[in-house]
Amino acid sequence: MARVKLAKNAGFCMGVRRAMDITLEAAMKKDGPIYTYGPLIHNPQVLELLGGKGVHALNEEDWEKDLKEIRGRDSITVIIRAHGITPEERQRIKDLGVRILNATCPHVGKVQGIIKRHAQQEYATLIWGDKDHAEVIGLLGYTAGKGIVVNSLEELASLPQYEKVCLVAQTTQDQHRFEEFAQAFQKKYPGAKIFNTICESTHRRQQEVLTLAQKVDAMVVVGGKGSGNTRRLAKISEEAGVPTFHIETEKDLDLKALSAYPAIGITAGTSTPTWLIAHVVERLKGVESAKGKGQFLARAARLLAISYLLLALGAGSLAYTSILIQGLRPEISLVLISSFYVFSIHVLNRLMDKASEKYNQPGRMEFYERYGSRMILAAILSAGAALILAWREGIYPFLLLLAIFGSGLIYNLSIFPFAPDGKFRYRRMRDIPGSKTIFVALAWGIVTSILPPLAQGNWVLPAMTVALFFTSTMVFFRSTVYDFKDIQGDLLVGKETLPIVLGRRNTEILVAVLLVGLTGILTLASLFRWASSLSSYLLLSLGYMVGYYWLYRRRFLGGGFLFEGAVEGSFLFAGAIAFIWNFS
Repeated sequence: MARVKLAKNAGFCMGVRRAMDITLEAAMKKDGPIYTYGPLIHNPQVLELLGGKGVHALNEEDWEKDLKEIRGRDSITVIIRAHGITPEERQRIKDLGVRILNATCPHVGKVQGIIKRHAQQEYATLIWGDKDHAEVIGLLGYTAGKGIVVNSLEELASLPQYEKVCLVAQTTQDQHRFEEFAQAFQKKYPGAKIFNTICESTHRRQQEVLTLAQKVDAMVVVGGKGSGNTRRLAKISEEAGVPTFHIETEKDLDLKALSAYPAIGITAGTSTPTWLIAHVVERLKGVESAKGKGQFLARAARLLAISYLLLALGAGSLAYTSILIQGLRPEISLVLISSFYVFSIHVLNRLMDKASEKYNQPGRMEFYERYGSRMILAAILSAGAALILAWREGIYPFLLLLAIFGSGLIYNLSIFPFAPDGKFRYRRMRDIPGSKTIFVALAWGIVTSILPPLAQGNWVLPAMTVALFFTSTMVFFRSTVYDFKDIQGDLLVGKETLPIVLGRRNTEILVAVLLVGLTGILTLASLFRWASSLSSYLLLSLGYMVGYYWLYRRRFLGGGFLFEGAVEGSFLFAGAIAFIWNFS
């Protein structure tokens, strides 16, 4: 297995992600034909996906003819891509009476504003960039006819003297080359204004490539061959002296050549989606180039995460914690019931929800394609084991667990099986926006916090309520973080998770309110003895959750085992606190 290092800032930048979100949300509403003014981004795989969702790119040379042919028959939406367009083109689109969604990158919009403001003051504008690039063409539209595109020192030497002139840059240009040009520009035009408008995200990626190139033996750059910023990343890597492979998908990987390199770095352009990068990472992890104890442990850890065994261990830890919160007697059978239930239900539910796996969890998809039948058998055996253990605890625990399994089946079945397609928007309970996150949290909470006191006949309502709120909130937080990570893939397949329905900001507020509420309940539970004194110590587990979410937002956690290990580790961490408290 090759040692793979993924660049922290690989993939969509903020502007491209925003444009994709706007486009996919419009596609989900299905309010009529949707067009983008030219290709939305420079990535053929993404454009193919959008085409499958009914989003098509207008011909930039003859777009008016295309729109006029269908105008009046349908409600048309035209999306202005992240690169932006000229004010004249925007007005022409508006005059046709179509709906406009402006997905221009805010950074590009800032450059447009700088140019427009100085053009009104009679400044000539020099744009450092590629003259045929869509962003540069759009920027020229704001220069009031006084714009010039330059891309070399030779071009600068041939320019006339200007009384008032300013310099801006295409947002995805090479930072080092722009600084060299800016110095020469300042010498020729001492009174000129210089605006370094290269996007900070672009600059970070370029610096990151240079840093990463010193730590790896080869570099893989993922992105469309027509993407200028991706080509620049590949060029920077090559100039750093490291063997560089510019690919569009994992199918382009030269695995034979790459197997010679023990450590492989991966970066990607701003128009490369997360799921494409994930597929490349998974394929490279299978390259045999290094062996040893470290590689064995890495494979074992990855297997734990992909197979849901780590999640099952977490469920058992959460059940153990819940039992001690309620002052109950720890029983291995009650812990195993939760572990077996969570393992079986997640494996079986995967059969019902494989659509987004290609985009969100390619490693798990490949694992189940290879070992799917064995995993299904293991899930069925686990479900049987959970029910047998519950039966041994008594008829009521058995019926409760059976009801939870049954609700999981009903959740995935159509409520209106004979209704024609399109008659009902929500044919199944799982189609209700955000329902999966809520139902999973409740199911875990019931198995880990209600089933144990029911089995032991020790029903203390305040303690059970504290335990139920603690376990359900922990699971809700975990599911929401996964929803944040998978939002791109969920939008592609049309899933309506809480972050998609409420928005990231509102979802974060909701989670923050739950965490504040849980903090208060754990504190009061310890003070007023509603539950055991373990409650106050479990505040540390809330700090753990906030910590790993902060690391995720800061991009210190990737999308593989490091991420899953940190997230599922919150349950193990709570279990460790409970174990230490119990034997202290």
